[in-house]
Amino acid sequence: MNTWQVVRQIQYLLRERDWTGSATTVFHTSSVIITSAPRESALEQMIMPVALIRPLGATSDDEEPDLISQEIAITIGVAHAGDSMGEYPVVGGQRVGQTASTGRGLLEIEEELFAAVEFLNTDDGVVIQHRASSSVEPQFVAGQYVLFRDYLFRAWVTADRYYHPVENLRSA
Repeated sequence: MNTWQVVRQIQYLLRERDWTGSATTVFHTSSVIITSAPRESALEQMIMPVALIRPLGATSDDEEPDLISQEIAITIGVAHAGDSMGEYPVVGGQRVGQTASTGRGLLEIEEELFAAVEFLNTDDGVVIQHRASSSVEPQFVAGQYVLFRDYLFRAWVTADRYYHPVENLRSA
């Protein structure tokens, strides 16, 4: 898989990710995007929680130039009104229901992010690792706390697109 394929697959996995034990998706479809725009633009245009996927720097292997170490950042953003101390955006609060994303905290959504990304593995032709997480970055906007956190992943990708060959077909 190349970088284009990996970020598209991450986007697909996050859009399809259901809360553990339910059939309700974690993110609204339009709230998981591949972007280079600043995260503040998510506040105006997207339904919270959001996942912003950004391909970052890449380095070619010295011995195999077609093998690339690609860094990918995924930013998770949540917003909560009515919490003057900023606790709800971190751990959750004021839930609408047990399977809804509304009222969930960043650390709850983080669990689902990791669970979705771990579906990318050697079966897909990519090795991806969580490398680091930033500190939480709160903002107080229009009477609500908005919280962002960046997650840095590193994936070994190829320079060219690759599609696994079809196998195990039955003839009718």
